[in-house]
Amino acid sequence: MTEVEIPRADEQMSRELFGTIFELSARQPWLLRRSKELYDTVVLCENEDQKNLLVNLISRFHFRSAQNHLEDLRILARKIAVDWNCSPENTTLVALEDRECADSSAMLVQQMKGPLAEHGSWKTRNFIGRLGDVVGRAKDGSNIVIVDDFCGSGTSISKKVTWLTNNLNKVGKSASIRVAVGTSMEQSQDLITPLVVDFYSVHWLRKGLNGHFKDQELAEAIANMEAIENKLSDRNGAKKIEDFSFGWKRSEALFYLEGGNPPNNNFPIFWWPKLKPTRKRLTILPRV
Repeated sequence: MTEVEIPRADEQMSRELFGTIFELSARQPWLLRRSKELYDTVVLCENEDQKNLLVNLISRFHFRSAQNHLEDLRILARKIAVDWNCSPENTTLVALEDRECADSSAMLVQQMKGPLAEHGSWKTRNFIGRLGDVVGRAKDGSNIVIVDDFCGSGTSISKKVTWLTNNLNKVGKSASIRVAVGTSMEQSQDLITPLVVDFYSVHWLRKGLNGHFKDQELAEAIANMEAIENKLSDRNGAKKIEDFSFGWKRSEALFYLEGGNPPNNNFPIFWWPKLKPTRKRLTILPRV
């Protein structure tokens, strides 16, 4: 299969639609494996304006391959060990996870071991998979670095930082808390930066609509996205589409890490699994 070869579709496409999907697959090679899902997403559009908007958004997706991700981890390791001067003797890396269910930040803590090993004698004890464990294990006056692969609205991290700070204070400990992330939405800085010593992200993303369009173009883009989202089912289990309109907290994210669970900060048209009333659909982004 060549880089821009598209597998045979079950449906007969128009020449124009085939051209659109061919062009998108050339810009975003990861879509070659999801041509059926791409087709099913694009055909939901009722007019050219809606289709052009989706094409525009998909072409701007910030996709990180496994190799890209490794490069990001090495950049984060250098930021922590060199720029921030955090040593194995006084630093703990911790995930945001505080429940029984696994999340991406716990995975990232594990993945940071190799890249940080290039910057000193880091030990297993420097890496903690659950946020609740760090209060008892961190030394007074030490560095605590919260890591994750993606930060959307900043709500989750800011709440966890506040919780961590308060609980350290309760046991009479102080710490320099920093946040290191692979990719973040720019708006997350407003919530997180005032709470920590430093907040670093390898990549910063603007909102898909409000960070790209202006004035009348923005108004039209918002109206078109609302019309597209109106085709999605009102509920998916206990989740309501109104809570995820334009992405969680209206983040308007366009992010996908290869092999990862795409964040719900992405526009739901790319991951919400049902159409009205409750019909299942194929989505570009497979999400649990």
